[in-house]
Amino acid sequence: MSFAKTRCAIPMIHWIHGIKTALAAGLCLGITTFYHLDFGYWAVITTVIVMQVYVADSIQMCLYRFSGTIIGAVLGIASILIFPDTPLYHFPAVMVPVGILSFMTHYNTRYRMAAITAVIIIMTGISAPNQVSFALFRIIEITIGLFCAFLVSVLVFPVRLVDVLRENLRQQTLECCEKYDILVAAFLNGQEPVDKELLAPLGSKVWKNHELFENIRHHEALIYHKKFGKNLKTIVASMDTVIEHLKTMVRNLNATTESGFDILMKDELRGLAQASQVALTAMVENSPDLGIQGLADALERTEKKLHALRSKGVTTRFDLHKPVQVYSFYHAMHYLAQDLMQSLEAIKENQPSALN
Repeated sequence: MSFAKTRCAIPMIHWIHGIKTALAAGLCLGITTFYHLDFGYWAVITTVIVMQVYVADSIQMCLYRFSGTIIGAVLGIASILIFPDTPLYHFPAVMVPVGILSFMTHYNTRYRMAAITAVIIIMTGISAPNQVSFALFRIIEITIGLFCAFLVSVLVFPVRLVDVLRENLRQQTLECCEKYDILVAAFLNGQEPVDKELLAPLGSKVWKNHELFENIRHHEALIYHKKFGKNLKTIVASMDTVIEHLKTMVRNLNATTESGFDILMKDELRGLAQASQVALTAMVENSPDLGIQGLADALERTEKKLHALRSKGVTTRFDLHKPVQVYSFYHAMHYLAQDLMQSLEAIKENQPSALN
């Protein structure tokens, strides 16, 4: 494979990440050189470690590294002061703080960074004339590295995780609409069974939205308030609800193998499915006005049609299991639409805090 083809196959964000990491390392090297720091390479190493592709991940690493540096420095200095500077005592001087901090990773991963800092301070400072001053300079160097990484990550071509989540939600919306069409078509075509794993891949993607959202909420939201918005949580939760309703439809279609019936309200159900898809798209795009009225009208039409059919006694043609299947599928569609309506109304109330 030629270099040109290989280059085209690599996502742009990785090219950006490479450039940003190089810039951050260069900035860090320049600062440490200007101030004649003896161990400036620790600052550059720190910059390379904490620089991540996405802003949220970089901020998370900066916070972990900074808090870990403080904790590790305290234990490192304490170890240097407690244990004598002899080859025999070098072993417990390193092993005791590393053992404690490694155990503490059970509670928080930041203690791994603390263990690294403790080792750096102990191994390089145990024989230093002024051990406390030596350790403090190492903290300063690491902090400079963190500052450079944070600055470049946020200001130079920032790749925001919130944008990734929003794009994921758009793609999931398209997949939801596609699966919804398949399920409605199967129901209207004599209640045909469908693949039980129809929604499994999509369900896994939707579940990962929560992890991304929490990462964004704890890190990127501290900086990009407008990008985060108040509606993102509603959209993520609503996508979960949509998937659950679709799963109910899958279980419904596979619940019985009896021959199906012709559904007399096909047009109304197709209209409800289409209105729900429009509403879902409007929700993800943060444009609630585009979906509310159409969804309300579709719900009203299906309710009127069902009431008319029940008044004529049409549903008496079903055996014991068919009414359950038909009504269960209908109510799954109905509740899906109602939940979307509630989400759209909630988003509309927060419209001044739009994502866009």
